[in-house]
Amino acid sequence: MYTTYGYGTYGYGEDYSVGAYNPRYHYAAAQSAGFDLRTDDGLPKTIYVGNLDLSVTEEFIATLFGQIGPVTKTKVIFDTTSDPYAFVEFTDHTTAAQALQAMNKRMLLDKEMKVNWAIQPGTQQKVDTSKHFHIFVGDLSPEIDNKALKDAFAPFGEVSDAKVIRDPATLMSKGYGFCSFPKRDEAERAIEQMNGQWLGRRTIRTNWATRKPGMPGMPGGVPFEYNKPTVDEIMAQTSPDNTSVYIGGVPPGATETEIRDAFKRFGNIVDIRHFKPQGYAFVKFDTKIAAGKAIAEMNNGEFLGQTIRMNWGKVEGAAPKEVPGIFNPATAGVNPSTVAAVNSAQMQQYWQYYQQCQQNPQWASYFQGQQK
Repeated sequence: MYTTYGYGTYGYGEDYSVGAYNPRYHYAAAQSAGFDLRTDDGLPKTIYVGNLDLSVTEEFIATLFGQIGPVTKTKVIFDTTSDPYAFVEFTDHTTAAQALQAMNKRMLLDKEMKVNWAIQPGTQQKVDTSKHFHIFVGDLSPEIDNKALKDAFAPFGEVSDAKVIRDPATLMSKGYGFCSFPKRDEAERAIEQMNGQWLGRRTIRTNWATRKPGMPGMPGGVPFEYNKPTVDEIMAQTSPDNTSVYIGGVPPGATETEIRDAFKRFGNIVDIRHFKPQGYAFVKFDTKIAAGKAIAEMNNGEFLGQTIRMNWGKVEGAAPKEVPGIFNPATAGVNPSTVAAVNSAQMQQYWQYYQQCQQNPQWASYFQGQQK
């Protein structure tokens, strides 16, 4: 049995020892098996699942991963030089990304699954947009890809580039992106008319993107930043005595101590309420200014490797108010269960189903060990 796996930009590094994930080899294997590896937008939708037990079947893999979203094809490959591995093809990239995040490093038959994209990421030639006019687009729904973003802004003029920023390890959307226009007046009109409009399942916010010092144009990565709401603007959105903040998207494995350590720099913390199964928490500070600073700095920031969303906590007896640019499905009139967000609450719901499978005699023999 071989369990040598290295880590790299896309989850695993260039470890070509026998039995290790090899992007070029497994890409070719998936192609030869007839898998459709990319969406029309060029994003991967087929995943590799390695380090499987010999008793795992295609039926079980299809059932297990099918709880995350529609699976169009599965295949388990038994290789004499390594443990069995499988390919799972989904209908879209977002579902595949959810599966990668949810299943990588989970225990199955006392073996840690190794999940990655079944394709080696390539490079694309892009137009030089360094002298174009760039706008920031925030609060994007997870299902919005480059094409959808470009199509949304196309009515305002020529869009020279549109890019949704994604996590380099999972390729999941970080919830924001950038659009470039060759003409300033078209970019200005797009900012004015698109700010607060619905795109997918969320209302977006738009603003000028500010180039970070010493960085190249858009093709080089994420060379822009944007004007976040100020602390004063955020504090004006709630009552004078509110000192509580809401944190959404808290990773399932986070502890109260880790939450405290991440937020104590903003001020004295009076109380923490961590709703672990639902993937969110409330932090109560002793002053409103401390809470406002926490929201201003941490909204759309990273906590334990996962993007979190910040808002004001509900004041006793008062309805919650929205911070500009912070989407709240409940106050937007959207059933939260229908929002296709990739967050820890959804993953927790999925793993509740996973635990139910463990209790089912039909599948119980497949599950061993503890979740990590």
